Amino acid sequence: MGRIRAVGGATRSALFLGVVLGLAACGRLDGGAVVASAPGPDPDRAPGLEERAADRTVHGAPGHEAPGRRFTIAAVGDVLPHGAVIARAAAYGQASDRAFDFRPMFAEVAPIIQAADLAICNLESPLATDHAAVSRQGFPLFNAPRELGEALADAGFDACSTANNHATDAGVAGVVATLEVLDEVGVAGAGTGRTPEEASSPRWHTVQDVTVAHLAATGWVNVALPAGSEWMVELIDVDRLVARAHAAREAGAEVVVVSLHHGIEYQREPSEGQRSRAEALLASGAVDVVLGHHVHVVQPIERIGDGVVVHGLGNLLSNQRAELTGPATEDGVIVLLEIGEAADGAGFRVTDVAYVPTWVDRDRHVIVDVWSALGSPALDPERRVTLVGSWQRTVAGVVHDAADAWGAVPTSGTAWFDGRGEAGLTRVVEAVRDPAVVLTGG
Repeated sequence: MGRIRAVGGATRSALFLGVVLGLAACGRLDGGAVVASAPGPDPDRAPGLEERAADRTVHGAPGHEAPGRRFTIAAVGDVLPHGAVIARAAAYGQASDRAFDFRPMFAEVAPIIQAADLAICNLESPLATDHAAVSRQGFPLFNAPRELGEALADAGFDACSTANNHATDAGVAGVVATLEVLDEVGVAGAGTGRTPEEASSPRWHTVQDVTVAHLAATGWVNVALPAGSEWMVELIDVDRLVARAHAAREAGAEVVVVSLHHGIEYQREPSEGQRSRAEALLASGAVDVVLGHHVHVVQPIERIGDGVVVHGLGNLLSNQRAELTGPATEDGVIVLLEIGEAADGAGFRVTDVAYVPTWVDRDRHVIVDVWSALGSPALDPERRVTLVGSWQRTVAGVVHDAADAWGAVPTSGTAWFDGRGEAGLTRVVEAVRDPAVVLTGG
């Protein structure tokens, strides 16, 4: 049966919003520097939140009655197997008697991914069926070992967008091999195909008795495919995507999710093109969620009608580092969406939104749940400062378009799913009032 949110959500949301407003007031990243901003509202109480919550039965869906069927989605950012990531996987493999082992990299966030009914990633690399074909240098031409696909499945991913600018790095054979590996491990790859029909068709998922269609497309590819095989990667054409979303509805889809690989790298403000594409898709009436990839930094989450767009999910796993591409490229979010059915039979809509700020620990190439890490009194003081900076950048990026005002809240671990964690929030809210609590662990 679908997950039911625990009683007390309004109280928890008020605390979360206080954290968002307090942290956002501490400063934001602007051109690589932390810029002081005007003081924000009292983090002890977000004005108007309780009143707004009292007017809605389902958090985040003003005016809608409690839904019948419902399910959850976890969406994450780019998975970029740079050479250092592959080398680390080889080192982990020595301990587990494998050629490569990426599983430890996902271990800390796997429980979050596994708690979702449908978990979607952006796999920004081909997968090789033969270790001899692996690109150990990674960028600029990726071709990761099949063990990365196995790790994604082990972490709990059900689907990945495979339509991105690196999809063709290993040519036609790489597109085919990637889908073969994903098929074998049970992860559905969307946006590429071995036949024209497969490339242009959605991947279908049935979750909590709801039929979901996942479409994906990219703005371009780095390596041109041979003439006559360009169809293997779905390129962004908004009119065509809208038509395919409507076709999916006619074929039985009750919810449609679209992954788009577009935007300007390292720019924290969505481009005009990103916004216009998302708005057109969500305004079509056929698309419920748009997930944005490629920019490698966290960008705002916006509600448009009953749908939601995550403009930029940042990096889930990569070796991009602060000194070269800016500190924001070490950040990411696991966006958690609840999709609910309206009691009046008017279809499905996004009824709740939360996000888990993440950070890549390049000393281990492990994806860190930032909030959980900050909760450890034993955390190294220097690392604590780094993680506080990551948290502030991520929250400021997400709420840039006032996502906090309509209910997108930061969370940690599986608290959003199981309703636990209320007591743990008290410490974080105290830390907002007194940053020294977080910075020193006192």
